[in-house]
Amino acid sequence: MNKKVIIIPALATLMLFLVIGIASACSCIYMEDTKARLDNAAYVFSGKVTNIDISENKMQEVTVRIINSYKPVNFPEPVNLMIYAIRDSGSECGYNFEEGKEYLIYAYIDEETGKFTTNLCMGNSLLNKAEQEIKDLNKLTNSTLNQNNNNSNNNNQEPNTNNQNNNNQEEQNIFSKFFNWLKNLFS
Repeated sequence: MNKKVIIIPALATLMLFLVIGIASACSCIYMEDTKARLDNAAYVFSGKVTNIDISENKMQEVTVRIINSYKPVNFPEPVNLMIYAIRDSGSECGYNFEEGKEYLIYAYIDEETGKFTTNLCMGNSLLNKAEQEIKDLNKLTNSTLNQNNNNSNNNNQEPNTNNQNNNNQEEQNIFSKFFNWLKNLFS
């Protein structure tokens, strides 16, 4: 009888620590596939971080000088762009940028703030470690352009991308809402 009295509270305590540990870890569906990351992001570009300002709430205001743009392909270059990211790669799925380094960045526009935003789950990486991904992005963006040009040349019509754009926007909205929910959960 005494063993049951000891085992039950011990198991309850163990379960509590497991739940707390799981709840405080960053959890996202990381997309291994370059095409999936490209489709998920509203903006994809490489750039050099020229300045970082960190606010009291751990948000980074990162100034990036764009080197190359993959989505949209006609993004103005070179331009300085402000990106916002939580400074934490742990429980809040933030991404820690370093001034002076070059990155491949996947971003979206946050619905609440209207600002370019990114996080750990988007697939950002140091540019010098993204050689294969850059090759894949070049193929994907060139093939998309060629495919759209071929469709419009062959059919003498504009390609119908409205459904695809709406689907991407819906996916982006869902992702943005989920990220904001996570941010509020751990604030």
